[in-house]
Amino acid sequence: MKRTLLVLLLSWMVLLFAVKGIALSVDFSFSAGCLGTPTTLTSISTPPDSILALLWDMDADGLFNDASGATAIWTFNSIGNHSVGLQAVAKDGTIKAIYKEVPVSGVQASFSFDAGCVGQPIRFTDHSIVFADSVIIRNWNFGDGSPSTDEKNPLHIFSEVGTFTVSLWVITSLGCQDSINSEIVIQAQPSYTLRFNGDTATFHNDTILVEVLGTKDSVIWNDTIKGNVLAITHPGNYSVSVYLNGCFTTTSFTIRDHQETQASIMTLFTPNADGYNDFWVVRLTPNQVSCSVRVFDSWGNLVYEDDDYKNTWDGRTDTNELPSGPYYYVVLFSDGLINKGTLNILR
Repeated sequence: MKRTLLVLLLSWMVLLFAVKGIALSVDFSFSAGCLGTPTTLTSISTPPDSILALLWDMDADGLFNDASGATAIWTFNSIGNHSVGLQAVAKDGTIKAIYKEVPVSGVQASFSFDAGCVGQPIRFTDHSIVFADSVIIRNWNFGDGSPSTDEKNPLHIFSEVGTFTVSLWVITSLGCQDSINSEIVIQAQPSYTLRFNGDTATFHNDTILVEVLGTKDSVIWNDTIKGNVLAITHPGNYSVSVYLNGCFTTTSFTIRDHQETQASIMTLFTPNADGYNDFWVVRLTPNQVSCSVRVFDSWGNLVYEDDDYKNTWDGRTDTNELPSGPYYYVVLFSDGLINKGTLNILR
């Protein structure tokens, strides 16, 4: 009998020391979830047989009174990392706790775009904010009946003037999704015409004035020169960009070089004594010996004449300078050719 009691006592002591020898370890795992989706938290504390209670602190207030049990299901109210605590109470009275950061994934759709002009590429830029996740699907709809696209930052051309609703729909790898709509106003390109003071051809050092006619905010020639009027003295390729309400239209044109075998009459000169285009020039062909000229003002009054013109007229009458403006000429060449047209004086 005594031997039996001794064996039982020794067995109880071994069991007691065995239980006390296993340290309580507290830990938990969790599922990744999107905002608005419940997150499942599961205790992986050990040893499970020695645990009397499992208590959860979901709002990081230091109180383990939000949930209990080996599994807790909780819906967080914001995107980001949330500090969650788990407290384990062992049967021997031991208490341990752990706090871990639990991420709540989500996406907030957002985008921007350039000014909208019909017929011109418009850049749309995705600024969507993603937390603890990655975007796997984007869908852009431009509201004009064109096919949608999944590009991150697409270019799109609207073919009509009007207001269009553009939408972006974003889906992440965890299934989080969001969408946003924004209106874009597509405006017409500037409408204008180019007016040349004469023929679109020139000899070297002759001047051709090109003017933009129409409503506009600004004008840029050859991507560098600003102003409504461009003075051209050399043949070549030229361009003009006209801007209005953030939209622009670019037109290219060519100034040709007259053939030396053709007679040419300068249509603009600037008699300001600066040594540049100070005299009206009439060029003869090799078959022409001379020419006579007559110049009239807008009222038909003769203001200059010369029966053997030598390119020496500086825009004066016998006594006075003629003012800037249009005049009309008649040139009779020695081969019988007669040429009439408009001449502009610019001082």
